Amino acid sequence: MLPNALVPASVHVSAGRIRAVTPFAETPSDCEIVEAGEDAFVMPGLVDSHVHVNEPGRTEWEGFTTATRAAAAGGVTTIVDMPLNCIPATTTLDALNAKLASVRGKLLVDTAFRGGVVPGNTEELARL
Repeated sequence: MLPNALVPASVHVSAGRIRAVTPFAETPSDCEIVEAGEDAFVMPGLVDSHVHVNEPGRTEWEGFTTATRAAAAGGVTTIVDMPLNCIPATTTLDALNAKLASVRGKLLVDTAFRGGVVPGNTEELARL
């Protein structure tokens, strides 16, 4: 879907980033062409802004490897880990650092983390 029409189009990718989307007829001749197929659509990745990943506390429930693998399989390219209802709850800088240490080498999609506001952690908010 271009600004003025639903037409066959080219997605121009350079260094892993989309640089332009143009009508198919405007595809430069020196580009590799990868066909999505006549009945297929190319869509942007989705963002799941409400994911509870229980690593490192209850990784067997849902760890970062399984959460991000499932996200990627479903077309989700970014997850945002919620701060509560997981172990550790990211309501302190130490808890956030524990989560960050546990993700090394496990992420298959972009991942962001939210800090939680709960009674008693006012002093942590600026550090989070």
